[in-house]
Amino acid sequence: EVGIKSYEELEEIGKNTNSQLLLRRILMSQMGNHFYDRNWVKVMELFEKNPPSKFNNVLVTGRALYGGVASLTLARQTHELKWRRIGEEAVEKMTKYEKVSSANFSWVAKLLRAELHYLNGNLELSEATFKASIRAARDNQCVHNEALVHELYGIFCIENEMVDNGAKQLQMALEKYKQWGATNKVNDLQMFIDIVDPTSLRALMNTPI
Repeated sequence: EVGIKSYEELEEIGKNTNSQLLLRRILMSQMGNHFYDRNWVKVMELFEKNPPSKFNNVLVTGRALYGGVASLTLARQTHELKWRRIGEEAVEKMTKYEKVSSANFSWVAKLLRAELHYLNGNLELSEATFKASIRAARDNQCVHNEALVHELYGIFCIENEMVDNGAKQLQMALEKYKQWGATNKVNDLQMFIDIVDPTSLRALMNTPI
């Protein structure tokens, strides 16, 4: 009987068998878990420890998505130039991939550009680009991609005092994640939605200290 292996056990198997493919898949899975948890620091720790030379073209795009969103978010939060530089490189990389295959990569490129516009303080253009990314993700017909963009757009709206639309976008993301079958992500996002629900926020603001 084969039990569920931990990342450490899988990594040991990869090293013992010299399976670079397995090691890359483990790394991308770890980055993905931190990414969907919105743990941007952990994403970038793995990103910086593993240069793109370790990845094939398919995994490079995933690395650019995870590292791009994480670094641009950290650039907004910390104002550190190194995060901006990494984010801008991810935008440039995915823009090139978008030109090769718009059907596959347009939603990623637009999402990263939306985050970069947000970092640059161009909120109107950022919002328009988030919406364009949602349309591209829908055309891509991968429900988890659409869910992700709705989630990040929702967070953008909430952070910029568009709470009602933000709550709407997060609810749409929740439904898409349910369709994807991502139970842990659904539970995590539901807790976040409960916190940022407009009614709850207004009640909290009116509660005497």
